[in-house]
Amino acid sequence: MSASTTANLKHGTITLSSGSISHVWHTQKAPARAIVVLQHGFCEYAERYIDSHHSFIRELSTAGYAVYALDMWGHGRSPGTRGVTHIGKAVQDHVELRKLAGKDKLPIILFGHSLGGLVTAGSATMDPENIKGVIMTGPALPDLLPSIARAAVGVLARSMPTVSVPMPGAGLDGLTRDKEEIKRFTSDPLVPQRQIPFLIAVTALDIMQKVNSGLKEWEVPTLVIHGTADTYTELKGSEKFVNGISSEDKTFRKYEDGRHELLHDPPCADEVLREIMEWIEKHT
Repeated sequence: MSASTTANLKHGTITLSSGSISHVWHTQKAPARAIVVLQHGFCEYAERYIDSHHSFIRELSTAGYAVYALDMWGHGRSPGTRGVTHIGKAVQDHVELRKLAGKDKLPIILFGHSLGGLVTAGSATMDPENIKGVIMTGPALPDLLPSIARAAVGVLARSMPTVSVPMPGAGLDGLTRDKEEIKRFTSDPLVPQRQIPFLIAVTALDIMQKVNSGLKEWEVPTLVIHGTADTYTELKGSEKFVNGISSEDKTFRKYEDGRHELLHDPPCADEVLREIMEWIEKHT
């Protein structure tokens, strides 16, 4: 593992067996109280959570939590065509990273945002062991397609995996009401400005099918948060997921008029951060 220091954060990277890059931020308080495995969303990357998303990694580190975070293939420091990844392989990477994190013998909380929420849900479905809780914000939990439509999208994914699905793009005002964050997002050279490619579309559907098949076995404590004005992912998908899981400790929280990136969406960002941090405290 390579190591560095980023503005008082002890940071290292790990190369997984797939070639994807993962990050480790060690807590500022030793020893760590628990580990948060953080999963970024589509077209962003793990290090964005240092200063955006309410400086979430800094908040976790200050509170005594270590952070492990995967850069999905095609994102951040990982290799591959920008913004293109196979969600099934991302889930495998996530499980591998969790196993590495588990060597520290600390409680583990999973956190996933947007497409990272689906990866997190897929990981928890594939391997539910050694998880104290799952948190998802604005998760991308798509409705499944009829088999004929799924087959058609599969053909397109095989023939043109990097081509974007022809669909209207969501306006940036659905991302956040913080204009400075929008400027930071659109000017970030590590954020590809593109639409969902066919490869992500079809492999996301495949993982969602596996998640749906495992809802009755999902017993891990779960918190799902979604803004009602989120134009990037479907509120009804989050609600349906929470209603379907068997966990006795589950919470679905709607933020009225909240946008997609709730952790830096004023005026609810502070409340969202507080709710997440209190939930982690309670479950570790």
